[in-house]
Amino acid sequence: MRMLRDALVWGYWHPFKHLVWALPDGAAHGLARWLGRALGRVPNARISGMAEAAGYVPGVPDDPVARLALARKALVEFCQTDLEVLLFPRLTPARTAALVTIAGRGHLDAALGNGRGAMLAFGHYGANQMVMAAIGHAGYRMWQLSAPATVLNEKLPEARGRVVRRTRELRWAHEQALPVTHVNIFGGLKEAFACLRGGHVLGVAVDGGGGERRAAVPFLGRRAFFSLGPMLLAGKTGAAVLPCFMERAANGHLTLRIEAALPPVAVDVDGATAATAHLAERLSLAVVANPSHYLYFLAFRLLMARGGHEPFFEEPA
Repeated sequence: MRMLRDALVWGYWHPFKHLVWALPDGAAHGLARWLGRALGRVPNARISGMAEAAGYVPGVPDDPVARLALARKALVEFCQTDLEVLLFPRLTPARTAALVTIAGRGHLDAALGNGRGAMLAFGHYGANQMVMAAIGHAGYRMWQLSAPATVLNEKLPEARGRVVRRTRELRWAHEQALPVTHVNIFGGLKEAFACLRGGHVLGVAVDGGGGERRAAVPFLGRRAFFSLGPMLLAGKTGAAVLPCFMERAANGHLTLRIEAALPPVAVDVDGATAATAHLAERLSLAVVANPSHYLYFLAFRLLMARGGHEPFFEEPA
């Protein structure tokens, strides 16, 4: 089984990648949707994990058939999102504009007009990495707090073959081809401070792991652990914080929805916690509206917790 998986992964990152590069974007995304539907008909751990994760989203019926259908939809979306990683080195401003519509760009421009920088705060929701492509190729100078894909080689609770480890290195190389400056979340934040103080755009995923200070805030009808680091940074720099969401239509087209800036973040832990809770609330509303956009990440966090890594949700008292 492991040899078969390694062979499929190698094929995806080599001959399949070159096929995707040769296809028009519409055809490439259509192929990804077909692949997602085909994989969704084969019992596998990814589908079962996302079906389980669907039970954590308020409003999703307590019905195995409904949850499986939602997981299959999420897999179709995941396949398109993963295919876009293959395209990262080939994206141009024109090609990206054809793939992504930016709604609410005026909010970002107004925030940057204050001269203190703007923080685009999003979750691992939808095609979140395409935020970097959309903003960078639209002409903004953007930095991104990132965890290199190679970190998974050490953190995932599973056996990893040489081929899988190598493809994570290739993924990170593709991510570095995006028009942003990556700031490693496991390193210092000097570059992030410089970005905001220079009046530029900083992207942060508010629901990721890492960070020395964390707080349990209301999320999806439970309490989940979110890092306070991004909002502590916003408070210290005076940067505007704008929630944003990368959402995919049924035909594969993406819309980056940028919301108005949050109230200024107070320069203390209480202020950072309040702002983080506000972001978690906005993300929760988006997930309830489009559960399939979040099931892959939620299943991943549940898997990590079972493997002994930090939990996402707080255990009930």
